[in-house]
Order: sequence, then structure tokens, then C-alpha cells
Amino acid sequence: MPFFELLTAYDLFKKLEQDLEDLERSYQDTRVAYNLFVTAEHLPDWLDKRDLVRKYVILRITSHLANGAKHFHLRDTRHKSITKTEKDRVFEQGVFEPGVFNEPLVIYFSHEEAQELGTETIEALTLAKEVIKFWEPYVPKPVT
Repeated sequence: MPFFELLTAYDLFKKLEQDLEDLERSYQDTRVAYNLFVTAEHLPDWLDKRDLVRKYVILRITSHLANGAKHFHLRDTRHKSITKTEKDRVFEQGVFEPGVFNEPLVIYFSHEEAQELGTETIEALTLAKEVIKFWEPYVPKPVT
């Protein structure tokens, strides 16, 4: 059964791309990141590609983020990709005006995922771009 205008995997992917545009404008907004990663977590189901999630680190991380956020905590028995998330608070000493702070959303990886990716952390916006890039070839284009 369709969900309003979301009828196909292509529609959900277009929503994911819009979520990325929203995150680019509001890269410090946890709610926007939540929306994007929960959408990304469901794309494998719409594409009938759930088997890829265990195979690719980027999808394991996305799954852990989405499910951890949905259940209000990152620690569980199934997901082992992320150790923590936080806003990286970077600011200029003595400047305390609204909108001055740069607080990107940062994801910290488990040892195994960090080894596979060659880094211990990633910003949510960077991860989101990688997720879109990963799924793009799998999404069937609409027939015109």
C-alpha cells in the first residue's frame, strides 16, 4: 500500500535526496539527520536489498544510527558499528552569540568499523552523502 505520494523505491530515494538537501542547510540539526538516516535504513526494504546491509560497512552504520535513534540508545545486541554520537562543539573563545557556534553531528565508530573505513569518526553530513552515493546505482529510474 503506498504512503501518500511515496509509491516506489525511486520515490523514497528522491525523499532521501531531499533529506540530504535539508541536512546540508541544517547540518547541526539532529531531527533532520534522524529523518535522513531512518529513511535510508528503510530504502533496502523498498529495493528488496536488505541482504546488502550486513555486507557493507556504510549500511551497517546507517542501520545502527537509525535503529539506535529510534530506540533512544545506540547500544544493543545486534548493532556494533557505533560507539557514540555527539555534537562536536567548536567555537571561538569569548564569542557566545547565537548562531556563532559550529556544532557538526559526529559519529564515532567501533574499532572494527574504524579499521575498515580508515577513520574513527565521520560527520553525519559526510556519511549521508556517502549513503546517497551508495544507493544511487541500485534505484530503478521511473519509466517515462
